[in-house]
Amino acid sequence: MTKFNQEFRVKVIKERISGKSFATIAKRFNVGESTVKTWFSRYEAGGTDQLLRVNRYYTPEFKKEVIEYRWEHGLSLIQTAAQFQIPDHGIIYQWERRYLKKGISGLLPQKKGRPSIMPGKPKKEKDLTRLEQLEAENAQLRMENEFLKKLDALVQQRKKQQRKK
Repeated sequence: MTKFNQEFRVKVIKERISGKSFATIAKRFNVGESTVKTWFSRYEAGGTDQLLRVNRYYTPEFKKEVIEYRWEHGLSLIQTAAQFQIPDHGIIYQWERRYLKKGISGLLPQKKGRPSIMPGKPKKEKDLTRLEQLEAENAQLRMENEFLKKLDALVQQRKKQQRKK
């Protein structure tokens, strides 16, 4: 969820269109002046649709095109973001850093989140003898039996509690 909703952003842009300065608007709405400038540049580049658009997926080819366009035309991050309808100019900065460091492979999608600590699939065990298979099955059945007994005890306990109420 974004910090500033769509109605709020439109209200801020209307203030700027009416002729008020970025600093005045920023103080009035308690928003950073750079945020107001970013919103306004996005509005100028594509209207309210671009101002309110968020969360898009970008292909590595598109990222490369954006970076090269920025270098070719000598644009700022904010101008480039507005030109390509990208919600946040910081994204372009990150793409650029990764592109310079790793090349096109730095622009490929990356896994998000914490890496799993679960081990991989267990290795297949050797074929068990008939006796070992029966012992394993027996242990499994004992475990299931104990589980069902505990479950039954919990159900009985809940029934008693409901009767008391």
